[in-house]
Amino acid sequence: MTRPLDRFELFHSRDLDVTRDQVGRIFGPHRVELAGRETRLDARMHSKRLQTVGLNYVAYGGAVRIDLGELRTFFIIQAPLRGNGLVQHGPARVYTDPGFVSVLNPTMPLSMRLSADAELVLLRIERTAMETLLSDLLGRSLPWPIEFHPGMDVTTGYARSWYNYLLFCVTEVNRPGGLLTHPLAIRQMERSLLTSLLLAHASNYTALLQGDLCPAPSRAVSQVVDLIEHHPEQSHTMGSLARKAGVSVRALQKGFRRHLDTTPSEYLRTVRLQRAHDELRAAQPDTITVGEVAGRWGFVHLGRFASTYRQRFEEVPSQTLHR
Repeated sequence: MTRPLDRFELFHSRDLDVTRDQVGRIFGPHRVELAGRETRLDARMHSKRLQTVGLNYVAYGGAVRIDLGELRTFFIIQAPLRGNGLVQHGPARVYTDPGFVSVLNPTMPLSMRLSADAELVLLRIERTAMETLLSDLLGRSLPWPIEFHPGMDVTTGYARSWYNYLLFCVTEVNRPGGLLTHPLAIRQMERSLLTSLLLAHASNYTALLQGDLCPAPSRAVSQVVDLIEHHPEQSHTMGSLARKAGVSVRALQKGFRRHLDTTPSEYLRTVRLQRAHDELRAAQPDTITVGEVAGRWGFVHLGRFASTYRQRFEEVPSQTLHR
């Protein structure tokens, strides 16, 4: 049986103390005990820390009760692949299953009960990374801590798209030689995960994120265009580009739409696609691969890169390289 992130096994044990200590390495000190009349435990954990997020797979192999207290410095998204759980998060109670995940905030006490067959993907997000990103998106400092609604239905709408992207990232990180071994691709993936979570799921900042803003002036748009054209290889984010132009992310997005009928991310992707094309044309086939070029220019999914490349240049990347 193939389990998520099986290349990154942290432990496999039937001992409760070992299990508690090993899980605590990732999520901090906590209490865990067998629930009800449960007498068995067959716990395992796979864990891969990237830059500001950690991807984890956990199965206890027995019904358990867990008390984590306040997380303080990170968020957890708990997504059951099998089984179910009952989560007590502050005053809220959330029943989780493969179609309904819990989004757990740093500032509220947390405890849960998991069924014996529960298998979970757990996404750990550093609080500082989430706060910095949201501050960039809003173009202002945050007046209060971020608090997500503790339950998220991932069967419909934006939440379903976000959940599918999370599972794609788990699969891609586990693939040997995948593009998510490249630092630029990892940064883009993490930012996409966090941004899309803020847009897909309700929080106390949803109204501000959806509020109207004036578009950035043409001067700010031109400044960002020049930066992208001259330095597309840099690890740009929408936040860093907006700061350079002295506007908020949403204002910059509206300015690009008004003046160029595109978005900053689409413009950056187009420029990088052209640079990848130029590099493939100039390269010798025996000295480089298409995957290396794609990764260097921030394209995480090789299949999507090839499809987009073909639409733009009317040939697949390998044809350009060998021609």
